[in-house]
Amino acid sequence: MSLRRATSTANALTPCAHHIHSHSLSLTPPHSPPQWFSILRHAIAASDLPLGKRAHARILTSGQHRERFLTNNLITMYAKCGSLSSALKLFDATPHAARDLVTWNAILAAHAHADKPSEGLRLFRLLRHSAMSTTRHTLAPVLKMCLLSCSPSASESLHGYALKIGLLWDVFVAGALVNIYSKFGRIREARHLFDGMTVRDVVLWNLMMKAYVDTCLEHEALLLFSEFHRTGLRPDDVTLRTLTQVGKSRKTVFESHLKQLRAYATKLFVREDGDSDVIAWNTTLSRCLQRGEAWEAVDCFGDMIKSSVACDSLTFVVMLSVAASLNCLELGKQIHGVVVRTELDQVVSVGNSLINMYFKVGFVSRARSVFGQMSEVDLISWNTMISGCALNGLEECSVGLFVDLLRVGLLPDQFTIASVLRACSSLEQGCYLATQIHTCAMKAGVVLDSFVSTALIDVYSKSGKTEEAEVLFSNQDDLASWNAMMHGYIVGHDFHKALRLYMILHESGERADPITLANAAKAAGGLVGLEQGKQIHAVVMKRGFNLDLFVISSVLDMYLKCGEMESASRVFSEIPSPDDVAWTTMISGYVENGQEDRALSTYHQMRLSMVQPDEYTFATLVKACSLLAALEQGRQIHANIVKLNCAFDPFVMTSLVDMYSKCGNIEDARGLFGRMNTGRIVSWNAMIVGLAQHGNAEEALHFFKDMKSRGVMPDRITFIGVLSACSHSGLISEAYDNFYSMQKNYCIEPEIEHYSCLVDALSRAGQIQEAEEVISSMPFEASASMYRTLLNACRVHPDGETGKRVAEKLLILDPSDSAAYVLLSNVYAASNQWENVESARNMMRKVNVKKDPGFSWLDLKNKVHLFVAGDRSHEETDVIYNKLEFVMKKIREEGYVPDTDVALVDVEEEDKESSLYYHSEKLAIVYGLIKTPSSTTLRIIKNLRVCGDCHNAIKYISKIFKREIVLRDANRFHHFRSGTCSCGDYW
Repeated sequence: MSLRRATSTANALTPCAHHIHSHSLSLTPPHSPPQWFSILRHAIAASDLPLGKRAHARILTSGQHRERFLTNNLITMYAKCGSLSSALKLFDATPHAARDLVTWNAILAAHAHADKPSEGLRLFRLLRHSAMSTTRHTLAPVLKMCLLSCSPSASESLHGYALKIGLLWDVFVAGALVNIYSKFGRIREARHLFDGMTVRDVVLWNLMMKAYVDTCLEHEALLLFSEFHRTGLRPDDVTLRTLTQVGKSRKTVFESHLKQLRAYATKLFVREDGDSDVIAWNTTLSRCLQRGEAWEAVDCFGDMIKSSVACDSLTFVVMLSVAASLNCLELGKQIHGVVVRTELDQVVSVGNSLINMYFKVGFVSRARSVFGQMSEVDLISWNTMISGCALNGLEECSVGLFVDLLRVGLLPDQFTIASVLRACSSLEQGCYLATQIHTCAMKAGVVLDSFVSTALIDVYSKSGKTEEAEVLFSNQDDLASWNAMMHGYIVGHDFHKALRLYMILHESGERADPITLANAAKAAGGLVGLEQGKQIHAVVMKRGFNLDLFVISSVLDMYLKCGEMESASRVFSEIPSPDDVAWTTMISGYVENGQEDRALSTYHQMRLSMVQPDEYTFATLVKACSLLAALEQGRQIHANIVKLNCAFDPFVMTSLVDMYSKCGNIEDARGLFGRMNTGRIVSWNAMIVGLAQHGNAEEALHFFKDMKSRGVMPDRITFIGVLSACSHSGLISEAYDNFYSMQKNYCIEPEIEHYSCLVDALSRAGQIQEAEEVISSMPFEASASMYRTLLNACRVHPDGETGKRVAEKLLILDPSDSAAYVLLSNVYAASNQWENVESARNMMRKVNVKKDPGFSWLDLKNKVHLFVAGDRSHEETDVIYNKLEFVMKKIREEGYVPDTDVALVDVEEEDKESSLYYHSEKLAIVYGLIKTPSSTTLRIIKNLRVCGDCHNAIKYISKIFKREIVLRDANRFHHFRSGTCSCGDYW
């Protein structure tokens, strides 16, 4: 049933026919509560959650959501349709003053229906502390939850409460307690309650007799039956089936009793194997399923099997639905076994139920196997397969089944079309397929169905076919279509149109639902529209959706995208129980806003809250470790990834390879890459770029060659890595070869990053004129980084004239770039042109530009220690400087001579040497020598390029103190070992 058809006059959205921006809304009188009640009852009967949600949306837009009657029925609908979270959100959003006993009864019943006894019993304790009086209808779900919780103490507590409020001897309450005590094996307590009851119906006598039989107290069971017989009550088939179990264990002792029972059963015309029996059992099973009493249905089915009643196809249809509702694969398999033994597996309805059950529990291969073995199938069989494959990530299989359906001559209905379109929205060729399916929908006459049209809008908009989506949207009048259109605009990064659509809806007076508001918040975030985002947040708060995790996570993401970290932190802290999406959103936001340390601390809070991270969480955390170069924390995250079985996710593994290489541990990156599925280009790119950063040019080129031999096609990122590797190792001819092969062999147009790598390679090799020619010939405006590279080359390979010319161009691009002044000053200083040095520095002071300070840091025991040149702010300054004097003395003795040429100041030689001693990287290394065992590799990060003197000194330190030192500067990694550096003094 389509809500649009059921509520054709309710708040109809009446858009103009031609364009989305001319939408206007005309409102017609809303439904009355009894009419909504009828729709909600239908949703419950059909277990149709989408229908119930659409009804809820319409109730919200009609302004009748404050009706207590409707609120209570909505909670019941969500519970019966299997969405406890929605029921709980609605309950939480209902003000305390607006809750009556029916509201509480509904939410308690919802928890009982969803088999969530602990949370349900907690709510009952809150109700007990209120002033509200309870009834037997309140205790009904609580009694069920006591049974589900397997907690005798909870049952005893409820027993006492029932006595206190005068409900202990209520037939239902006392009977339920008898059942609970019986199930817990506490027969004495059960019998005590049973004997105290003044009114006992057949059901209660059956309960007590079954308790005796189940605990092998057959004699007591027969005595109780005699007592029952004397009351004059008429036994039913359940009574007799229960007692027929008595002779199963000790047949000789009870043979005479059994003969009497059979004679009595004959007298009552109750047969053990007649059609009337299976009908009665099926009726009981169906009632249990409709009431949400799944486990009671399982118990009943077990009793049916024990009673040797022959099951029919309806029995199995009901029980397979029970297994699906419980998401219990083992139960489903057992029922399937019984189906096969009774040779009912070829009945179409049973086969369809088997397929549905296996899809619902995630056993896709078995569902496909059942379908393949069916001798006869109908449209429901095909629909179940197509929908099941789409929902389980087998989109291509879903489309293939749809094609097969058409080939066998069946006409698809709206459910077929909507399901296959859902599959198309996730496929690369989805738009092309959707166009053909659209034609099929028109031929089948279902294109105007709201499910079909919404699915078409979704797939067209996601595929960039906005005009087609807008045409379909113009003929729709339900909120789901608006939401689909908004989402399509967001996927296509057309945030302005998405937000405009929300404004039209809002200004018309139509009330948005949670999906609408979440989409609006995403659109505001995409536009970095903080003010619009705040207004949407205000609507969310006003409508009470701030407790809806889906909505508030979108608001949180909006603040993070706008860089409003304070507001984001406040929103996050106000979420009562953040799920993995909310935690991950917060962690990702910290990383994207440069607060990686807070991202890691937030992750630790997430673990303490017992929320499990997913693959996306881990990929984000690994990125944070990469940016911080925090190797130890990265290793801890890696351990958690393995522990939580996320180590096979390709995105997580690629992030780990990138992290290890950026943290200076290329060996672990290489080892991890060797254990990966290497069919994805991003994995190869991570390894090639990592090797390039470490100066392992030959190995990077070998990986590149190996990648191509395995049929993996390179992309633009691959060539950035390859050209960077050539640059760091002076492989000029290889750089040119790969640069030209991009376009010639792979049809990849070189971008500015590729030209930058080529200019860098030529500059490092001292081919300054060739580098200038590349810059002047490329089809882009040169970037500031290109000119900085060339200017630095003019310093290393003294070329004052070119340096001055390049510096002028750089300053035109960015007059506030301190690097331009510093590099020009250094070019002059390298040529001993001290007057020009002073002139460059005066220019710098005149425009009030300050040089970025150089600093180095290392991470020890998850704590970052940062140093600047001549730094004396560290708490262990005296120890550090004493150790530094000792280190400098030792390396001088080994042959180290300070390179005073890099001290670009016009002072005495002794002063130059002194200034070189206290560079930040030397201080960081010395601190590492003090604080770590002699076998530990030191890992230092510097924000600028390492100077020649420090590079030389570190080689001596690595040799004398037998330490491996990994230094990451602004350009690359340097691995110092036994007096040599991996860069070969070429950087």
